[in-house]
Amino acid sequence: MQEESKKLSDYIDVELLQAIQDDCSKAMGLAFVTVDYRGRPITKYSGFTPHCNLGRDIQGFSEMCEQCDAHGGLHAAITGQPYIYRCHADLVDFAVPLIFNGSFMGAVMGGQVRLKDEEERELERILPQQTNWHKNNKALDEAYRQAETVTYEKVESAVKVLRDMILYTLQDNYNRTMVNRELDGKDKELAAERAVRSDLEYSIQKQELNNIQQQEGFRYFFFVMNVITRLAFQEKAVQTEAVAYDFADMMRYSTDPDHKISTLGEELSYVGALLRIQKAWLGEALDYRISVPERYLGTSCPFMVCQPIIELAIQGCETDPEPRKLDIFAEEEGTDLLIQILSSSETLTIEEIEAQTSGPFEREHFSLRDSDRNLKRTFGKRYGLSVGERKDGRGGYAVRFKLPLKREK
Repeated sequence: MQEESKKLSDYIDVELLQAIQDDCSKAMGLAFVTVDYRGRPITKYSGFTPHCNLGRDIQGFSEMCEQCDAHGGLHAAITGQPYIYRCHADLVDFAVPLIFNGSFMGAVMGGQVRLKDEEERELERILPQQTNWHKNNKALDEAYRQAETVTYEKVESAVKVLRDMILYTLQDNYNRTMVNRELDGKDKELAAERAVRSDLEYSIQKQELNNIQQQEGFRYFFFVMNVITRLAFQEKAVQTEAVAYDFADMMRYSTDPDHKISTLGEELSYVGALLRIQKAWLGEALDYRISVPERYLGTSCPFMVCQPIIELAIQGCETDPEPRKLDIFAEEEGTDLLIQILSSSETLTIEEIEAQTSGPFEREHFSLRDSDRNLKRTFGKRYGLSVGERKDGRGGYAVRFKLPLKREK
């Protein structure tokens, strides 16, 4: 018997899984349901067709559906690979195994579509086709004819995307669990020191231990998935590919556990990917420009220092009457490099933004306070964030910080 710790529901929030499944179904026009390692559904059906809903209420037909599900799931579990096949009703279905840390956790079942006429493929029929239902049940036959018609490539792509999304979520939750266990251990080691340390200093220690993978990755994962499903629904493959690549680059950078100090080039590469994704979602509501000379890109820069500044700069821009404009540039100032991030936003006053650089630590996400502290702790007290008016006289504000052009030894 499989251990209780191997249950899929122990590794992923089922409501979250349901949301992913529902969004993918709407965007891709396919049906989905996720089952555990015993083949029992752990989610509700997403996008089930009228044909399959009708059929599963018919004795005999319903049993054939269950046999197809069982055989498809078993085949995927044995091979460890997605299995696309024709069901007994001549619709295209699939089973996607969810294998995590070497264990078969369950599968995503779905499909319920017809292939386009030009997509005649010799897909394996998982059970002998039953043809008499076409003649004996007019409602079922009519529902069959109304089933979505897609290309094989769309089915294949959907299978890969949904599998990767769910496995990423499993990995993220697993990493969170491991980090929390590490934090519990560190808490015991720090217990003796807490009596003589201020609450603020302990909060800093806590913040360092809780690495960025847990703080930012999960939140951005679901934001970007919404972007991807929207683009997929519009079937603009070029945009979808670009967003996917930018997201992959963001995740590689933001989840690197060894990162403590980066370069300005790495930071701006992350910022560029983040803004391109936001632009894909917001369209004309966002206008941005990054103009930092290449000779400065090797300058040392604290890891993820720009992220909360960018988030603040574009916050609420979808409701602005004019496009939100964002400019990022750099210029030498003595022995330092001055980075300026200008936003046309007038949602917050300069005083309100300044207050965020000295407010309490954010427990869930990075804040301006964290960026300010990281700059000062890395380079010295004079290297924190400053917030002020734009020098060009335009509305909005400027966030500035300096980086030493040459690190002191």
